[in-house]
Amino acid sequence: MKLEPSFEIGSISDQLEQLRRSETFSRSGRLFALLEFLVIETLNGRGDSLKELVIGDALYSRSSPYDPGIDSSVRVEARRLRRKLHEYYESDGRTSAVRISLPQGGYRPIFTFANVDDGSRALPGSTAPIGVDLAILPFRTLAGSEAYDPVADGLTDEVIFALEHGTSIQLAPRMLIFQFKHRFYSLPEAVEMTQARTFLYGSLRVTGSTVRTTIELSDSLGFALWSERFDGPLDEPIALEERLADEVRAKIPFELLHRNVLPPGPHRAPHQPLSRNRACQHRAVAPS
Repeated sequence: MKLEPSFEIGSISDQLEQLRRSETFSRSGRLFALLEFLVIETLNGRGDSLKELVIGDALYSRSSPYDPGIDSSVRVEARRLRRKLHEYYESDGRTSAVRISLPQGGYRPIFTFANVDDGSRALPGSTAPIGVDLAILPFRTLAGSEAYDPVADGLTDEVIFALEHGTSIQLAPRMLIFQFKHRFYSLPEAVEMTQARTFLYGSLRVTGSTVRTTIELSDSLGFALWSERFDGPLDEPIALEERLADEVRAKIPFELLHRNVLPPGPHRAPHQPLSRNRACQHRAVAPS
């Protein structure tokens, strides 16, 4: 039985998404909100602070602070969540490579990784993903262009999508990346949370009907490795986001990311545009 040194945040975020879409949780939005909060807090290194009062204030308090002495919502919902997770992993999720459980008497989730050869092992929460080549931080609008924040979010999502599907880069997961939305952070903090080797970030400035996007790639010490500027019309935001994402994918210097990263292969040449089902377009947002 092999004990891995840390867990893979990307695998946990994928498992969380599978739980959200499952029949078990599809009609249990309140329980899933609790599960998502507990998982995100643990991934961000705050698992030890997950006490009843903290959870109650974040999820169940109304006009006044949450009082565990008169409100048992956290305890009741945690019991229900434990049962739901057990139900899921006994049915639809019985073959899951990653399992999320909530121990009795606590609120810090445990992540169990299956090993096909010799069983599985439960690991406590950690903040260190394995082998992250690049973290794409949320793009931001410059002063005077704040009304176009949705375009910045869309561009961030499209760049992540383009590099996920067109390259072999190991990216920091969306669920973690959008924690940096709408708050100030230092580079050392971003490095600690993502454990990424390189970072891609950018800004948007709107002048008239034109969007100017400036993008920079830096290493974990903050030294700039590459930068580029893109201009485009604002008349069709989604088309603009996809085109800019394709240009980033075509021009980013892959040799600077990691020696094992491969550029786009023949199955998807850099000049071939990516397409997505517009009716199913989904934008990631920062978890509350």
